[in-house]
Amino acid sequence: MKTEMVNTLNSSVIGGNLVQLDNKNRYHVTDKNGKTKILTRDQFEKNIEKNADKLQTGEDIKFKKPMSFFSKAMLTLLGAGTIAGIIYRKDLLKFFKSSQTKEVINNLVNSESGQQIKKASENIKDTVDDVIKNPKTYAQKIDGFVAKWTEKGINGIGKVVDFIKGFKK
Repeated sequence: MKTEMVNTLNSSVIGGNLVQLDNKNRYHVTDKNGKTKILTRDQFEKNIEKNADKLQTGEDIKFKKPMSFFSKAMLTLLGAGTIAGIIYRKDLLKFFKSSQTKEVINNLVNSESGQQIKKASENIKDTVDDVIKNPKTYAQKIDGFVAKWTEKGINGIGKVVDFIKGFKK
C-alpha cells in the first residue's frame, strides 16, 4: 500500500486554513486548531463556492465534509422512528402493560431455558465473587493452565516443524 505524500511546496492558506495537496489529488485542510480534514476536489470546490463572499472579505471559513447518503438515510429513519414513537407512545405503553405481554415474559422467565440462563448467571456471579475473595488460588490455577497450554503449543509447533523437515529428505 502506498503512503500518501503531502506536497508541502504547493501548500497555501485559504480562509485561515492550511491547504495541501497529496499524491492522490485530495486536499488536506488543516484549521487553526490542528484538525485535518481530507476532501476530494469536488468537496473542496463546493466549500470554496459556498464561502466565496467570506473569502473576498478576508474572513476565516470552516471547511465541512458533506454527509454521505448512508448517514442521511440513517438520520431520516431515526427521526421517523422517534416521531412514530412520540405519536403512538400511549399505544406502546398499553402494549407493554397488557396482561398478555406480561404472561409471555413470565412464561419465558419460568421456562426451562430461562431457568438455565438464570442458573448460569448466578454461577458466574458466584465465581466472580470467589475470585475477588481468593485471588491467590485463582492466580495459581491460571498459571498452571497457561503453563499446560504453552507446553502443548510448543510441542505442536515442534511436530509441524518435524513434518516439514520430512519433505526435505
